[in-house]
Amino acid sequence: MNKPHTTTGPLLAMSSMTISQLGAIIAVPLMLTHGSFGISSMRLACAALVSVLLVRPDFRRFSAAQWKAALVLGTAMAVMTLCYLQAVTLLPVGPAITIDFLGPLAVAVVSLRGAARYVLPALALAGVLAMTFSSGGWLLAPAGIAFAAASGVAWAAYIVGMRHVGQLFTKQQGLCLSFVVAAIVGLALSASFARPEMKWADLPIAAGLAVLSPLLPFSLEMAALRRLPVAVFSIMMSLEPAIGTILGFLILRQALSLQQSAGILLVITASIAAVVLGRRGVAAPMREPGPAEMLL
Repeated sequence: MNKPHTTTGPLLAMSSMTISQLGAIIAVPLMLTHGSFGISSMRLACAALVSVLLVRPDFRRFSAAQWKAALVLGTAMAVMTLCYLQAVTLLPVGPAITIDFLGPLAVAVVSLRGAARYVLPALALAGVLAMTFSSGGWLLAPAGIAFAAASGVAWAAYIVGMRHVGQLFTKQQGLCLSFVVAAIVGLALSASFARPEMKWADLPIAAGLAVLSPLLPFSLEMAALRRLPVAVFSIMMSLEPAIGTILGFLILRQALSLQQSAGILLVITASIAAVVLGRRGVAAPMREPGPAEMLL
């Protein structure tokens, strides 16, 4: 661990979260015009291409068990990406990433003991209800809530699947094969659901956004993890809903009510509490290493 007391690690972690959210926010107008599935599938295809070029796997040598594990992880990656980017076309970014965070929060809470195992989910649920519902009815589009929740479920499956893949492969080959599966699943879904008005001339712009969004944040995560203790890194990553909320307001003018902002803070509090309690010996890490760390 290199000088965890310096500001370099926190700055890298903050930069990763900021760029990750910017990648989604900047793509919103394009996704509203052409549909999110096409953008999402190109993002996955770019990640798969880069991982294959770096790892150069021999696909003929993988066993049936390895292919099965990669199929599960890759499908989780595809669903997580497609559903989240669809959610941000229907919801403000802050609530979308906050609901998405329920997935890794659930993974962390499952391994807690005592009252925290029940109090933290209740706290997070109260936060989600504050964001999405009031006495007057829905505050957010139910379809967007459903897509964000589906992305959270897929994120939880991704965390569990990543651990299983890590036991069956070298880190590089397992993640690479999963990226390939994710790209195939994403492209298949995109072919089924992409809007017909998408023009081939727009593909270079979409591909550029796809490369910007996953690769740079993952590289920054890797650098941050080399400089920060895992607990500190996990707590910092729990602030991503707040960053998404701020950027959504500044760039897309997505203003939230005081009630909704309080709901986001409740989910962030539950997330940080799960990390802190987990690091005391009762829970798994809140966040798995990013794909860049796994590749390199």
